[in-house]
Amino acid sequence: MKKTFSAIIAAMLVSLSSVAQDFESTIQPILPIPDAIRKPAAKQGTIEEFKYTAHKNGKTLQKHARVYTPYGYNASDKSTKYDVLYLMHGGGDKTTSFLTPPQDWLPLRQVLDHLIADGKMRPVIVVTPTFYDDDENIGANGMNDAIAMTRDFHTELQNDLIPVVENAYNTYLEGTDSIAVTRSRDHRAYGGFSMGALSTWYQLAYGINAVKHFIPLSGDIWVYNDKGEKQDAKTAAEWINSQVAKTPFANSFEVYGYTGTKDIAGTPQKNVIEALDKYAPLFRYNKPDANLRFAMREGGEHFYGHINEYLYWALPIIYSTK
Repeated sequence: MKKTFSAIIAAMLVSLSSVAQDFESTIQPILPIPDAIRKPAAKQGTIEEFKYTAHKNGKTLQKHARVYTPYGYNASDKSTKYDVLYLMHGGGDKTTSFLTPPQDWLPLRQVLDHLIADGKMRPVIVVTPTFYDDDENIGANGMNDAIAMTRDFHTELQNDLIPVVENAYNTYLEGTDSIAVTRSRDHRAYGGFSMGALSTWYQLAYGINAVKHFIPLSGDIWVYNDKGEKQDAKTAAEWINSQVAKTPFANSFEVYGYTGTKDIAGTPQKNVIEALDKYAPLFRYNKPDANLRFAMREGGEHFYGHINEYLYWALPIIYSTK
C-alpha cells in the first residue's frame, strides 16, 4: 500500500544536482511523534464533502473536495473566523487521501484533532481538493496531463474554489473577487504530497497573490526547457526565484519543506531547497528571519503515514498559539 502511484512518479522524474555537505549540517531533523497521536482524540473535528463548480480549458465541471472543521466549530458564530489550509494529494490519489485514509497509516484527522485539543496550534479549516477533473476519472489522465493540471490548479483555486468554500465557512475572506482573495492571503496556506508538492511549488510561482504559506511535502519543482527536458535543481531554483521576485509579495511568503531520508523524492527536494538557499535575501534559510525551512525524517518513506507526521511538526509553526 505504501508503493502508490506517487512513488512511481517521483522515481521517474528525480532531480539531477548533487547535495553539498555544508548544507546537510543545517537540515533540521523530524523527531518521532508522541504515541498518543496514533489514537483518536476525545474531541474530534468533522469531515464533510463540499461540492463546487470549476472552469477548466473552456469546460464547466462539477467537482468536490473534503473539508475538515475543528471540534467546536459553530457555523452560526460569524465572529469567530478561521484560517484555511489547502492540501493537495499525490499522483493517482484523490480528495480522500489526506482526510480519510486507510487505517494502516496515521490519519491526518487525528493529527489535527490532537494538536488543536492540546493547544499546540490554532483551530483551522482544512480543504482537500483534487487537481484532476474529479476523483472518478483519474485513470483517464496521463503523466503530461497530470503535470499540466498541477501547474494550472492555481487558477481553479483562486477563481473557483476559494471564493465558494471560504464564503461557505467562517473564514477571513470577505468577497468573491481576486482582490478579496489577495486581501486575505495571510490566512491561507497551500501544501501537498508528491505531485501535490509539485502543485505547491507551482502555486508559489504562479499564485503567490492568493497564498502566503506553502508546504511542499516530498516533492521538488519541475522546470522544462524548450525541448521538454526536465532541468536540474539549480535551474529550477533560478526560475522560481525569478517568478517570486517580480511579484509584490516577494517579502511576504513562507515555505515549509519536509521529506524523509528513504523517500524517493527526498534528495530531489533537498537539492531544490539547497539551490534556493543561495537566493538570499528573497529565500532565507536557517536564519533568524527564515522564510524557508526544511526538515527530514530519518527513515521517512513516500507515503501518507509519514507525510502526516511531518504535518504534526509543521502546523504548530504556521498556526502558532503564541
